[in-house]
Amino acid sequence: MIKAIIIDDEEDARFMLRSLIERHFADKVEIAGEADSVSGGIEMINRHKPELVFLDIRMNRETGFDLLKAIDNKDFEVVFVTAYDEYAVNAFRFSAMGYLMKPVKISALREVIESLVKKSTEDRNDARKRLKILIENYGSDRKISKLVISNMEGFRVVDIEEIIRLEGDRNYTNFILRDGKRILATKTLGDYEQLLNEFGFFRIHQSTVVNLRHVTAFHRSDNMVEMVDGTQHAVSRLRKAAFLERFI
Repeated sequence: MIKAIIIDDEEDARFMLRSLIERHFADKVEIAGEADSVSGGIEMINRHKPELVFLDIRMNRETGFDLLKAIDNKDFEVVFVTAYDEYAVNAFRFSAMGYLMKPVKISALREVIESLVKKSTEDRNDARKRLKILIENYGSDRKISKLVISNMEGFRVVDIEEIIRLEGDRNYTNFILRDGKRILATKTLGDYEQLLNEFGFFRIHQSTVVNLRHVTAFHRSDNMVEMVDGTQHAVSRLRKAAFLERFI
């Protein structure tokens, strides 16, 4: 049984989330308490020592990040609950953190809870590290700079600007970094293409996504790009025009 608390300034939102959990997941999650502010949330966390916190992003003039920054020992999982905030959602995805969109759907809640139930103690320790990256990505300059890459051993954190390219390998993705290291991720190339598109990455071929900042040349004679590491990669005919529009 996972002990959880809900922190949200909207009473209706707290009621709906609690009701969904008590109706569908009472055998997996116990709601130990609720709070409607950052200070109240800190008090609840200190009192109940939860394993899981459902945390609203915006609470009047405060944010869920204000609460997290005020707690030194973040010995719990966090699932963020938010109305649509494009920047926040991107930060969650880049940091591999769980989140729910308001109004909360039972299917999304089930996916999050089932994932948490399966997690080991080691996974929960990893969550604290991912949370640290999230706070960095959601910093005052609102500039996402790091990506959490899930792999067979757990996860790796990389600076986005250090990624040269990504290569698809069926249900996996190889990340090639500037220092020559390779990371095999347990997600598809399509997952990362969607995530990184607005950060200067482009899919030049069915199996290759490149960081446009690390493209040093394009050879029209054979439709090949050259990367900073000296490697060359084909640009498909169907993607050539879109590539040149982004690259030039």
